[in-house]
Order: sequence, then structure tokens, then C-alpha cells
Amino acid sequence: MDYLAVKHSHMAIALLSVILFYVRAFSRMGNSKLAKNKVVMIGSHSIDTLLLVSALTLVFMAKINPFEQLWLLEKIVLVVIYIAIGAKSARQTNIVAKIIYVLANSAVILAIGYLATSKSALLL
Repeated sequence: MDYLAVKHSHMAIALLSVILFYVRAFSRMGNSKLAKNKVVMIGSHSIDTLLLVSALTLVFMAKINPFEQLWLLEKIVLVVIYIAIGAKSARQTNIVAKIIYVLANSAVILAIGYLATSKSALLL
């Protein structure tokens, strides 16, 4: 498969992942059952799996070493943080805590987007 095709697929899947994160997060804030809907849950996990597969494919196709490209290492760490915050926010019952976690994950999403577009490390 062509690198650009995988890259554009990865970008589209990333957008879908973020949209589904917000759909589920706002659904939980409004006490809606949408977040617990099997199609939404399975779809979200499937999209995230495809996102990971496409990311790994890009790394192998481009022969990028995250320990040499520090922006990629930061991006990987932020994705782990994104997952952890998302899991923690899903368990919250307090609306203020839910809002704080969504705002924190929004900052992480913006940082991941910056790293993906600029290819310039923020901290390392």
C-alpha cells in the first residue's frame, strides 16, 4: 500500500477516534445511554485499533525510530496518557470531574495534533 494512502487513512481514523471520544464523553455527562451502546463502544474500540495499526504501519513504512525522532516518542507517550485519561473519565460520576477530564484530554489531543503536524518535539 502507498505511504500517502496509509497516512491519509490514519488521519481520517484519528479524526473519527476524537469524534467518538467526544460523543461518548458528552453522552456520559448528559446521562445518556449512547456511551454504553454496543455499536458505539465496539465502533470506538475498533476505530482505536485501526488507528494503532495504521500508526504502526506508518512507522514501519517510513522506517522511523521513536528514540531518534523525539516528537514521535512524545506523541506515543501522549497517546498512552490520552487512553488513561479517557479510561479514568469513563468511571467518573461527578460532573465536575468529568468536565475536568474532558478538558485535560482536549489539551492532550491538541498536543498530539501539534506533534503530528509540526514534527517538532514539545518537551524533549
